[in-house]
Amino acid sequence: MAVTAAKSLLAASALALAGLAVFSYDQSKGIAATAGKAQAAGGQNAPINACALLADDEVSAAVGAKVTPGERRDAGEVGGKGDYAPLGTYSSTCFWQFSADAVGDDNPTLPMGGKRFAILNVMVWPAGGDDSAKFLQSFRDAFKHDIIPSDPIPVDIGDEGLWWGDGVASRKANKSFGVSVFLQNGDKASQRKMEEGLARKIVGRL
Repeated sequence: MAVTAAKSLLAASALALAGLAVFSYDQSKGIAATAGKAQAAGGQNAPINACALLADDEVSAAVGAKVTPGERRDAGEVGGKGDYAPLGTYSSTCFWQFSADAVGDDNPTLPMGGKRFAILNVMVWPAGGDDSAKFLQSFRDAFKHDIIPSDPIPVDIGDEGLWWGDGVASRKANKSFGVSVFLQNGDKASQRKMEEGLARKIVGRL
């Protein structure tokens, strides 16, 4: 994959999986409002709801702390809006914040102002294609082109899975997902354990 293509695909992946983290806490509220409109437009006919794949108490148990109720932040139909997703691609995102971090000083140098959170994005790709596999491959290509710092490590989750340093990505049939936990303390090993545990629950429900 060419560098420009890899950057385009990974940028889309990063936005879907953890892109909310690059915004300040106040900005994310605006994104949530925009996403809420997309969710309402999709209504019950939307192909998937990321928040339905994990219960709030399951997230709390995984991270060892109480979290706020899952907040759905769908991008909706994303196909044709860039060169990474064909028409018929739907993106659904669910966001949980550690309840103890609901009030506190923001740190603009950290994702979400330093508040701890978990995020799940699910992509439904057009049936019959190999887009879910391309999604996983994009992380490997991104490492080769120095777009992400960690070489993805294979994990036995779904049809194919990997841990890319800031989350677990997996695919099953024409669906793919990424789940990340941000502890904001640099403890990647603990985050990976949490992410893999959540990913194994998710993949069984796709």
